[in-house]
Amino acid sequence: MSATTARYGKGNEFDAFAVSLHQCLKRNQRALEAEGMVAELGALVRWTDRVYAGSMTALDALEKYGPESLDNLRNRIELALREQQRAADEFPEALDQEESIQHRYARALRDVSDALERLIEASDSHEFPEAKAPTPAPLDAKPNSNKGEETMKIVTPEADGQQAEAPLDAKSQALVADALARLLASTYSLYVKSLFYHWNVTGPQFIGLHALFEEHYQNLHEAGDELAERIRALGHFTPGTLQAFAALSVVKDDERLPEDAKGMIKNLRAAHELCTKEARRVFEIAEDAGDDVTADIVVARRQFHDKAVWMLGASL
Repeated sequence: MSATTARYGKGNEFDAFAVSLHQCLKRNQRALEAEGMVAELGALVRWTDRVYAGSMTALDALEKYGPESLDNLRNRIELALREQQRAADEFPEALDQEESIQHRYARALRDVSDALERLIEASDSHEFPEAKAPTPAPLDAKPNSNKGEETMKIVTPEADGQQAEAPLDAKSQALVADALARLLASTYSLYVKSLFYHWNVTGPQFIGLHALFEEHYQNLHEAGDELAERIRALGHFTPGTLQAFAALSVVKDDERLPEDAKGMIKNLRAAHELCTKEARRVFEIAEDAGDDVTADIVVARRQFHDKAVWMLGASL
């Protein structure tokens, strides 16, 4: 067993926290670049990029591309935060001139530090199960009645041991299934957001927006089912927990209800734009794999999201 394996263990939960860290780094990329921290976090970016792309597990990517010690990296980030605070205390006039930039940088560092802390705490407190290669089941085997309990823990798709419907090699099936899982998570998150706004929208546009949000969440609900069934047809179990969706989705939950209908429209439009990009990524992966069925599915998803962006924009 390698030192990294002994330190961090194995498991899908570790992958989920790595994906969350990746999204945190992307969310704060501009602020970190402005202060020259990207090079400092280079190993972290390289590691989490590969986990997010689904090409490697978090453990394997950490051993090959990641920093030697997550604890040391956390300490360096905390040092940078202290330096930022010291500069603010010593040169308040500079802070007044560049307040927004300095605040963005401080928030970015705290955000990354918190995400990294959660990852480290999870690896310290959780005993991950040893990873085992799935044993293909006979085609006439009866389903395992307890399998549902296991699959509820899935974060990224796992091979189900059954013969896949698609004529793709195992690696291509895994790549496409993983990309679809991320689109599924984003679709579900946008479904919840649309439903949330449908329930709570008010104002002069209430009738029109109430109906539009309902049309959108109904479409998204049906789409989630279609995406999940395609993952299963590719011979993989789907993620299906709120924790998994939160880790995989590019659409994030609202911390609070927008102040008005205009805020809801802007949030939904931005979320649909993110889903369009995610669907395009799935299309490219499916096309490279020769998976025409998945490609056709995500073309339809892109059309829906593009239309939603147009309609919401027109509502502004």
